[in-house]
Amino acid sequence: MAGIAKLSVTSVREGALGRILWAKSRETHPGPHSDWFWDIEQAGGGCVLDLGCHCVEITRSYIGKDIKPIEVMCWADTQVKPIDAEDHAIALIKYENGAIAQFEVSWTFRGGLDLRDEVMGTEGTIWINNFLRTGFEMFTTGKGGDYIAEKAESNSGWLFPVGDELNELGYNHMFADMFDAYENKQSPKETFYDGYVVNAVLDAAYKSAKTKLWEPVKLVHWRGKEGVGKDNHLVEFDDEHYLIKEEMTHYGDKKLILNNKKSGEIIEKVEEKIK
Repeated sequence: MAGIAKLSVTSVREGALGRILWAKSRETHPGPHSDWFWDIEQAGGGCVLDLGCHCVEITRSYIGKDIKPIEVMCWADTQVKPIDAEDHAIALIKYENGAIAQFEVSWTFRGGLDLRDEVMGTEGTIWINNFLRTGFEMFTTGKGGDYIAEKAESNSGWLFPVGDELNELGYNHMFADMFDAYENKQSPKETFYDGYVVNAVLDAAYKSAKTKLWEPVKLVHWRGKEGVGKDNHLVEFDDEHYLIKEEMTHYGDKKLILNNKKSGEIIEKVEEKIK
């Protein structure tokens, strides 16, 4: 599944970012290689079905697969391509614990294959550029060869090639995980049930794109946590106040923004540095 960075997901699961509040995944490119992808009767949908499935599962991996997706708001349209399916879409997915996911998918993006994830937690943030800008930069006249990278639209000028494309797209990890699962008689990281949840989310997205409303995710069979509410976000400062924010000023003092527990009054307090 393109776009999941092992290190980042591991860090999130181990709590480096605290409680995940928001996860965003973007997968866009100029469009599929094969003709059947463009035919809604054969493919069943457009970029939401083609790319949104990856993005939904990526954000689930960050937020937690045991956290239930509740409802979806989606915009989808056919902006450029002469097809019946959607070629561009954006969606928001609400989860039972208060987290929100976002996906951006398109067959109209010019410039190559853009795979990006952004994850925000109570204790930190991760930004990942998985493919389009991997750190390699080069200029070429285009006379030395043709293939640069998956979905690349040019082979000349300033380009951003991918050093190990199979690794960056996760193909070797995906097949290795499946073969290991067969050999060890255990479930792979991605299961048929994961596909069921993702498709339930996409069904809600497609319905929302038509109704222009938040649409519920209908999961007849749910194997995760039940009745998960929002975590207590209140941070104690003292007996009378909650802490809203703590920061260092440019002149070296510490500024505190506090909320009075009884009155709700917001105040600020400055603690001067010891000189």
